[in-house]
Amino acid sequence: MKGVIINADDFGYDDDTFQATVACFDAGLLTSATILAGSPATASACQYARDNHSRFSFGLHFNIVEGRRPHGASSTLCRKDGSLFPPKIQRARAMAGLIDAADIRREFRLQLDELRDHGVNVSHVDGHGHLHKYPAVMRVLRDEMLRAGIERVRPPQNCYFLKNHMRGAMNVMLLRHFNGLRSPDFYVGADTRQQGWALRLPAMLPEGVTEMSVHPGFAEPWRREEGEPLMHPTPLATAFRQAGVVLMRYHDI
Repeated sequence: MKGVIINADDFGYDDDTFQATVACFDAGLLTSATILAGSPATASACQYARDNHSRFSFGLHFNIVEGRRPHGASSTLCRKDGSLFPPKIQRARAMAGLIDAADIRREFRLQLDELRDHGVNVSHVDGHGHLHKYPAVMRVLRDEMLRAGIERVRPPQNCYFLKNHMRGAMNVMLLRHFNGLRSPDFYVGADTRQQGWALRLPAMLPEGVTEMSVHPGFAEPWRREEGEPLMHPTPLATAFRQAGVVLMRYHDI
C-alpha cells in the first residue's frame, strides 16, 4: 500500500497563507496542516481546525526560529532584544549544546497551550525550519509530547526528489531520538527546483506512508509554486489514482 499525507506548514502565519491553505483544503488533495502559534492568523487557523477536525488532521508547527518573545524575557533561544535566532544560527546552537532544555520545554508548552486553548485537537508536531529533528530539541519534545498525550511527529527527511546521500545518512541517525513516537514511514518536502516535481511524486513514493509538506501562499512566488499543484489538483489527483496512492491524515497512522 502507498499512502500519502499532504501537510501544509505555516498555517496561520498570516492571512495570505491562511487563505491559500484553505483553498488547498477546498480543492481536495490537502489532508493536514500544522498551525504556527503566536502569528497574525493563528486564531483563524485554529477556528478552521475546530470546524474541520473530523475531515483533516491539525498539528503544531513548533517555532523557535522566527519572531520575538516578550521584552525582558531571558531565553537561550533568543537574542538580547528578544528576537529568536534565525534557522541557520539556531541549528548551529542546537548542535553546539547552547540551548537550555528548560527554554525549549517552556516554549513548547506555551505554543501547545495556545492551540488547545483555541479548541484545536492537536494530532501531531513538526518544526518550523525543521528544528524539531535536532537531538537537543527532539529529546525535550519527545518527553513533552508524551506528557501531553501526543504521539505523532514528522520524521527527518528520508525521501528526496534529488537524492542527497550525506543528508540522508545524517537524518537516519537522528531517528533514534524519536523512540516512543509514531511517524509516517517517509517524509519528503516539496522541491520547486525540480521541474514537474508534483507529478513526479506518485511514481517515486515507496511502499508505506509518506508525508509531503508544502507551504501554500498567494503573495510570495515560492509559496505560490508549492501550492499550485494542490489548488489546481486534477493532474496530481489523476496521477495518484493511476499509481494507486491513497490520501491519508495523521490520525490514520
